[in-house]
Amino acid sequence: MNHRLRIQRFRPRARGPFKLKTALLFLFWGIVLGILIPGLLLTLAYILYAPELPDPRVLEEYRPPIVSRVYSADGELLAEFAGEKRIWVSLDDVSPCFIKALLSTEDRNFYHHWGIDLKRIFGALIANIKAGRIIQGGSTITQQLARDLFLTRQKILTRKIKEALTAIRLEHRYTKYEILELYINQSYMGKGCYGVQAAAQTFFGKDASELGPAEAAFLVGLLRAPSYYLRDPRRAVRRRNLVLKLMAKSDVMKDVCPIDNLDSLLALPFVMPKKVRGESWKAPYFVDFVRRKVAAKFGEDVLYSGGITIYTTLNYKLQKVAEDTLRGRLRMLQRRVEVLHHPDDPEYTMMVYDSTTGDSVRVWKQINGAVFAVQNGTGRILVMVGGKDFKQSQFNRVTQAIRQPGSAFKPFVYTAAIDNGMQPCDWIDDVPGVWPKADGGEWRPENYDRKYLGKITLREALAHSRNLASVRLCEMVGPKTVVQYAHRMGITTFLDPVLSITMGSSGVKLWDIVTAFSVFPNQGVKITPVAIDRIVDRDGAIIYREQPEKKEVLSKGTAYVMVSMLQSVIDFGTGHAARLFGFLHPAGGKTGTTNDYTDAWFIGFTKDMTAGVRVGFDDMTSIGEGITGSRGALPIWTKLMIAAHPTSPTEKDSFDIPYGEVVFLDICRVSHKLATKRCPVLHEVFLRKNPVPHEYCDLTHTPEDTLREKMFYQPPTESIPPANIDQVGPKRKKRKGL
Repeated sequence: MNHRLRIQRFRPRARGPFKLKTALLFLFWGIVLGILIPGLLLTLAYILYAPELPDPRVLEEYRPPIVSRVYSADGELLAEFAGEKRIWVSLDDVSPCFIKALLSTEDRNFYHHWGIDLKRIFGALIANIKAGRIIQGGSTITQQLARDLFLTRQKILTRKIKEALTAIRLEHRYTKYEILELYINQSYMGKGCYGVQAAAQTFFGKDASELGPAEAAFLVGLLRAPSYYLRDPRRAVRRRNLVLKLMAKSDVMKDVCPIDNLDSLLALPFVMPKKVRGESWKAPYFVDFVRRKVAAKFGEDVLYSGGITIYTTLNYKLQKVAEDTLRGRLRMLQRRVEVLHHPDDPEYTMMVYDSTTGDSVRVWKQINGAVFAVQNGTGRILVMVGGKDFKQSQFNRVTQAIRQPGSAFKPFVYTAAIDNGMQPCDWIDDVPGVWPKADGGEWRPENYDRKYLGKITLREALAHSRNLASVRLCEMVGPKTVVQYAHRMGITTFLDPVLSITMGSSGVKLWDIVTAFSVFPNQGVKITPVAIDRIVDRDGAIIYREQPEKKEVLSKGTAYVMVSMLQSVIDFGTGHAARLFGFLHPAGGKTGTTNDYTDAWFIGFTKDMTAGVRVGFDDMTSIGEGITGSRGALPIWTKLMIAAHPTSPTEKDSFDIPYGEVVFLDICRVSHKLATKRCPVLHEVFLRKNPVPHEYCDLTHTPEDTLREKMFYQPPTESIPPANIDQVGPKRKKRKGL
């Protein structure tokens, strides 16, 4: 065969004349096969499965589970609660790049089909047959939404038929805008996140409106199989790059999200977030406290899926100061223990199981503590630190720990005495004594410094925390009366009505004693602390406001006299170190130290807030000799108060004086009668309902008469210089009192 013949053999045949009959035949069969038969099949399927199809009208009342959030009073997000972490977002508030990535990858003809895309279905079918496996899906966005909302993920024909029919119903009932908004909020994107807003915050720490092309491509890429891609960042990057290439080819939203720098976007690395936002709570002890309250009132379904917003009373700035200061002080006390004791000392160490070696090892016991503060007048909780590490121990030492308060209990004794006829300047004996015990033995209490001052005033006895004088005062008033006053003011635990209650022999909660101390600056009114300002539902309506319970438990006069006496504790008593640390606002408070130095307390207040601090080992091991309330707890309280009162004190910071119930008199510092010109003057407050001096002093005031003046103004013999507030100083001479 020559060359010419070969060319003629492969030359294409000439096209014949156009035949109308043939064209009409092709058109007829095209309509039959492409429209009529699929239409008949869809109609038949609809008739068969219509009774089993979900009603799309239920979406009009559909309220998907969304995340609940907890905020502090100063706007800090403290925690999120969710079974499904979902934050609903409007389609208008989503980045155009995300919409472009979604449509380019999942449904290019979204705005042109009526629920199902026949062309895409047939194309996917052919591609899967050629590959011998499923490599493409033919489901539209509407079909995926129908599956996620109403159906399962079973890979069977009946489910696919129901999915297609439900998608058609959805398209008939709702607009494209509504369907797309439902989809972007319903789809699962890994790490417990449902919807684009929760995923954007989790993976990139930003809102959905701020997503760039690469970030949007990454999230859209996760839709196919979140767990598969998140297990290996390299898979996630490859999937992201595939989506970016599809975006670059697509003309969808090209004007608002152009992909001009594809190569640089493909080269971007991705770092998997180590911590998911919301997994770690801020102020965890407080958040857990609020969580329990809300769950008890509304149920866990509302808390974890209702999308409520909980606005709390917490001041997060003060909370951070309290947490940091407490941890710093505890570290210092822990170092002190570890320096003074041997690593094998069974008192300060314990045996724990080491899973890495399969053996038991000895570790140091850890000192712990708590801080609690409320706003006077409202009861709003400002600070709650239930321990130094919530991950290690969820035990809330503010609300759950019951510990002996030591001398921090003494104000209840003095309150009972003042309210039953005594005045701050009345004399009391600070001398040794012996009292019988119920078991027939003898009780011989001692002062902290083992010294005795003889006759002193009630103000002096409280300021310098004199044990013997306080026990005698309790004996005069009656332990049962003291217990009644403590319970009335806010102590809820059992108190044994014995004389040793004076020095805190019965346990109390930090929550209770702070509540009780707040009665003093609240002018005799007990206010139950509240943690929640308001709760708002997902529609913005306020569904709850926590109201504090208020009850007058003391007269204004008695409360103010106690305020005045407790101011003496800070001004020249056992709490005087607060002044040396630089805290100058009017304040009152009381130190507390338990036997063997197992706990150190300080409870104090200003006009605006009341706060309490306790430090100690959980198993009541001794913190160490000399670690009293003034050394262990007072520095923490002082730093918190300085942070809460950053400006210099003014007249507004002074405590309110109920002049109708108290009177100020100048009395002789020695005789305690009305002062004359010859007398060393003491300006003292008196409760009007109690006996008030009415005679003038008749002393000549020789040097012997004025010896008592020295004792009243005797400064503390031990203090920590302001510069060393965060340091454990060398051992000094013991302070008079606790």
